[in-house]
Amino acid sequence: MKIVEKKLSRPETCGYLGDRNWQLEYHFVSELNVNEYTRLVQSGWRKYGKALFRPQCPTCSECRPIRLDANKFKPNRSQKRTIKRNQDLRIEVEKSSMDDDLIRLYYRHHQARSDEVGWPEPEPGQSLFHLWSLSDNPFPIERWCHYLDDELVAVCYVDPLTNGYSLVYSFYDPEMKERSLGTWMILSVIEAAKANKRPDIYLGYYVEGCRSMNYKINFNPCEIMDADGNWQELNVDQPV
Repeated sequence: MKIVEKKLSRPETCGYLGDRNWQLEYHFVSELNVNEYTRLVQSGWRKYGKALFRPQCPTCSECRPIRLDANKFKPNRSQKRTIKRNQDLRIEVEKSSMDDDLIRLYYRHHQARSDEVGWPEPEPGQSLFHLWSLSDNPFPIERWCHYLDDELVAVCYVDPLTNGYSLVYSFYDPEMKERSLGTWMILSVIEAAKANKRPDIYLGYYVEGCRSMNYKINFNPCEIMDADGNWQELNVDQPV
């Protein structure tokens, strides 16, 4: 690993818990291999493009890494319905790149989230930069594209690890809510993880009390990293 810059962000209003501030530690890298990143993910780091980051909030520790073991995962009734509902989709794992269909889908998804939950209005230049940043990686990131016939309806960016997969970012057709495409994309990675014998699925951070994070604990059993850096099984009631 070659780190070109280390940075601690200024405290800003937290994007998950609005009554608190957040602060992030960044390591910007020019070189990083899969073995190195696997160890970092296991210890709570995340990656976006060439930026490694983790929370370093002085008064809060609610951002907790979350993962699941694909071999232990048991879909609930709702997830079984989602699997059945999306059997007509075709999944292609592609090299990360830019094209018009991808940009249009990203923009439509972001616009819908702006209308529904108050995300900032998407700007074309900002959308392009975001997608380009996802693709600009020290090692290849995978783009899992989901097609209905020949129409691109969902995309999930995935970092392959030595022992599993790290889910980075996803977006989907906002007019297909009945398909639960966000849930479907995670379920499809779980199936691939089982088949490829790479069972650890990293879902980023979980923040208790943040509604937009609640979906992550619907994948049971899951594990949360405690304050001492140990992974502990999270005991939650299995949703239906």
